[in-house]
Amino acid sequence: MTALAQRSAPTTGAEPRDPRTWEAAVRRVVRADRAELVDGSRAQRHRLVASGARSGALQAVRGAPTTHDSSSRPLVELLVPAHRARWESDAAATPGAPRDGADDASVLAEVMARFSGAARGRTLWVVPFASRPGQGGGPALGVLATDSPLAVLALQDGADVGAAALARVEAGEPWTALVHSVELPLVDEHGHALRDDVAWPGGQPWRGELRGGAEVWCSGSPAVVSGLPLGSDHR
Repeated sequence: MTALAQRSAPTTGAEPRDPRTWEAAVRRVVRADRAELVDGSRAQRHRLVASGARSGALQAVRGAPTTHDSSSRPLVELLVPAHRARWESDAAATPGAPRDGADDASVLAEVMARFSGAARGRTLWVVPFASRPGQGGGPALGVLATDSPLAVLALQDGADVGAAALARVEAGEPWTALVHSVELPLVDEHGHALRDDVAWPGGQPWRGELRGGAEVWCSGSPAVVSGLPLGSDHR
């Protein structure tokens, strides 16, 4: 059962108009251990920030999950100083527009080569979002699937996430399908440990678009999310 289904072909070959079908297709590719819907609640954000603090990427959370606890601060303010500098560096290196002339078949082939099993041992966070007025060509509507809690927090800082955005997607409004992975699986296909997790996972950034940008796959640092196309709609 998908994270989206809990609320109410092993490729992404179908048009991503049904969010549950699209999420299931993504999960078949990246092979995450589990999926969780991001509902935009303070309690969930508090839990994400607390997890980042335990990994060493974020400062320790102070207070309960309320409007006044430290987890409500923007991600860049929560990062420990060393990772704040890394964030700024990685954000500046975020890949730009995909190369001209790349057809869907070649992009999909690279997606499968890069992302097959990329999230083994991790949680896939499924984030319905709507960009805020004044962002790019917005308001954009979409769903992000990522194996990085830091990427979730970054998106929350720039968009409204949760039930309201998902309701618009389910009502049939145009939306963009986004997938991000740090490309650092923790276990192999047999469930054997490959590595311990690290505070700042993520390698060389890459981005590929399918169906004229209606579906975007990207990899690398969580900061890649800050460069995703949140300001344009796709049908």
